[in-house]
Amino acid sequence: MAQLSIPTIAPVLNQMVADLQTQFENQTTFYNSVVKKKNEGFVNGKGWRIPSYFQRPTGITAGTEGFSFNQPGLPNWADMYVYPAQVALAFELSGRTIRNFNAGSKESQIGDISKYLANIAAALTKDLERNSFGDGSGLRATCTSSTSGTLTCTSTAASGFGSTKGTVWLEIGQVYDIVSTAGVIRGQATVTAKPSATTATVTYSGMVDADVTAGDIAVPTGGYLNFPRGLAYIVNNDTGTYQLQSRSTYPQLKANVTDLAGAAITVSDFHQATALIEIRGDSIGTPQGINAWMPEAQHSALLRLGQNLKRFAGDATKFDGSFQSFGFGNVVISKAVDCDEDRIYFTNSSDLFVVEEKPFGVHNDDGNEMRMKAGSAGVGSDSWTGAMGVHFQMGAYQPRKHSLIKRAAIAGLPTQVLANS
Repeated sequence: MAQLSIPTIAPVLNQMVADLQTQFENQTTFYNSVVKKKNEGFVNGKGWRIPSYFQRPTGITAGTEGFSFNQPGLPNWADMYVYPAQVALAFELSGRTIRNFNAGSKESQIGDISKYLANIAAALTKDLERNSFGDGSGLRATCTSSTSGTLTCTSTAASGFGSTKGTVWLEIGQVYDIVSTAGVIRGQATVTAKPSATTATVTYSGMVDADVTAGDIAVPTGGYLNFPRGLAYIVNNDTGTYQLQSRSTYPQLKANVTDLAGAAITVSDFHQATALIEIRGDSIGTPQGINAWMPEAQHSALLRLGQNLKRFAGDATKFDGSFQSFGFGNVVISKAVDCDEDRIYFTNSSDLFVVEEKPFGVHNDDGNEMRMKAGSAGVGSDSWTGAMGVHFQMGAYQPRKHSLIKRAAIAGLPTQVLANS
């Protein structure tokens, strides 16, 4: 006797479903916290102009009666510029998909097209959050090696940024340029799976496994050095270009950096970082408006420093060996899961800013949020395209008012790689 089964009667059943569940981490805390400046002072294609005073006048003289003055030296002024970078995420939907979305919550877990666009916005915002801790290169992973289509990426502390996230930031389906340390694009890798938090299964184009060299970086294709700059660029003490001026010529543009070289973070390191801001940042005594942005790993390391200091009240009946937060004077402690696991950035909130040329939103300069796709015959189709984007740049007026602790130990700490392992 034939059995009437669920697969047989599926067409006549209304599915009982729970609410749509997001199965990936989507926290954003830093990007939207940075103050946005108006476009007053916008200078053509160069962007936001920052007139800067780099050197005092010289020629101070002391002498005896009737002494002659020394030849005066002129002060030095120069301009810095912050220009917007452009980031976008395109989308394409069939007409049937749009109609099903717009049919309402009875027919779809996504109740209308605006809710789908909210998903696009959330995906783009998450990438902007990750990028906010970068240097503008677009780095999403640092490669170690590749064998038989399995790309291995680093998850250890390093002097440079971007070496602690393994493959956590790589997205399945995304195409990445593999870029050498010399800035040469070796080829493309499309991620098809992520077997672990440090490996990705990829399909190469224009390159092979053997071309991957330790130190290569994975960047969304076409994006190398085109992404907005983040804290790794601003709070830095290298000798490269900073906002169109040279940090070699003007070392005043270097931020304060403490390299722990793999040592564990301590409260003394915190004091060192803030003291350097006091010395160089015109804030001797008590620096105001300082935010310490750190990953969960370093926050946890700081909390653990206090575990041995816990004491019981005389009538205590419950053991609680945890501290729930870490503080340091009037420094605001802020956590961001996408901050490099070995870094803590001390930012001056009044000095850090974001300039927007195009505010975050749908590309609708032609008045349309979506456009009919031309189709194979060029006369239209039941497919629709659009894009969400923003043109912006992050900058700082005076990097001397910011500080960085880098290359702190991460072994045994709660990192994104460990959480996704």
